[in-house]
Amino acid sequence: MQGDPVDDFAVEVQLMSEPCLWQWEIRDPRGEVVESSWNGLWMAYDSSEEAYRAGTQRLSSLTGR
Repeated sequence: MQGDPVDDFAVEVQLMSEPCLWQWEIRDPRGEVVESSWNGLWMAYDSSEEAYRAGTQRLSSLTGR
C-alpha cells in the first residue's frame, strides 16, 4: 500500500543571515521548493517555532488538511 503523496511534503525552517530572521519552505517529495515564506511572500519570523507553525498552516491550506 502506498502512502498519501501529500504526506510526503515537508516544512523546513531556516535561519536567514540578513536579516537575522527565520523563514519556512515547503518541499515536495523530490526535495524541490514548492513555496517559500521569504522568496514568495517576503515573510520572516522571529523564531524557528513561529516560522514552522506558519509553514505548517500554509501547507494545510494548500493541501486542504
